Amino acid sequence: MVSAAIVLTFALLERHVDGSATMFTGGYIHIGVALGWIVCAGLVALGVTRYVHTVAAVDEGAGLAVGYDALPILLIGAWIVMIAALITRHWLLAGVAAALSIYHVSIVVPRLIAARVPRWAKRAPTLDLVVANVFIDNETPDAAARQLVATAADVVIVVESTAAFMRIFDDAGGKQTYPYRVSDPDDDSDYAVTVACKREPGPRSQMKVLGPLVLAIADVDVEGISTLVVALNPMATVDPGGHETWKEQIEVLKEFLPTLDGPVVVAGDLNTTRNRPEFEELLELGLRDAIDSLGKGLNPSFKLGADGALATVGAVARLDHALVNECVFPLSVENLEACGSDHLPFELRVAVRSVAVQRSST
Repeated sequence: MVSAAIVLTFALLERHVDGSATMFTGGYIHIGVALGWIVCAGLVALGVTRYVHTVAAVDEGAGLAVGYDALPILLIGAWIVMIAALITRHWLLAGVAAALSIYHVSIVVPRLIAARVPRWAKRAPTLDLVVANVFIDNETPDAAARQLVATAADVVIVVESTAAFMRIFDDAGGKQTYPYRVSDPDDDSDYAVTVACKREPGPRSQMKVLGPLVLAIADVDVEGISTLVVALNPMATVDPGGHETWKEQIEVLKEFLPTLDGPVVVAGDLNTTRNRPEFEELLELGLRDAIDSLGKGLNPSFKLGADGALATVGAVARLDHALVNECVFPLSVENLEACGSDHLPFELRVAVRSVAVQRSST
């Protein structure tokens, strides 16, 4: 809030900086200019608060968390203000808006640049997996089920996997194509997760309960390399008490992931964008955002609604993610059709190497 107050103070000093330009004209407030200053003050406050929360690890609350998620969209307002201020010769306002526009570029452009594929990944065995939040109230679950089976991926992660949907999945060919499952048949919550596999998963497969967080872990054999696929769906921030629970779930996840050996893929509907400080803390564990690494981090996956007017807007943010450790490298990713869900599934191909190979190449 201090940063917002400083920006609004600039508005009061604008006449002294720009001479003739001011948001006060003939004793009246120029609504357009005042609105521009308010937009900039709000964006500065949000950006500064996000930075403070990143370095200080304080509790930001649900409102700010959603604000961080929407930050790349909200910052478009800075470009609009900058252009309008330049046209009307409000130089100080244009300067503040330009600084915010530069900040916008700094958080967006890196996500459009694909990482260089390492030499080992070009000849390594690969794993294909699909991540799909099929939506608990999906009105066309048969279409969603057929789509997942048709991908013929090695592993399918089904988020919001109700017993009813999994029966439809089986009837659509899932029982034959993906006969092996890691799931909790007693989990009837909105956040149930199932990992469906073509081949029988290995001995490290399990349902893992970590306080408020439930993980479905499949030990997948990738040409002799034991690879852990960790599927999850933390609680949505917009649910009652959801943000507090979500933070607790991410905290226990951060403690658990360093205990895993070998290639690891962590995937699902994480109910957060890349812009929250907690997401950055996950990456600090040595994980890589697979979709960002492919230069497609701005491809959204979440729609405001599964159908109706909100659905026509299309996807607005990426809440569905895949994180990989140093033994895994992403090769390709593609969003699929929503098929009655408010999330777009995605199909990811990754290269995998064993810990022994990694150590011998370093």
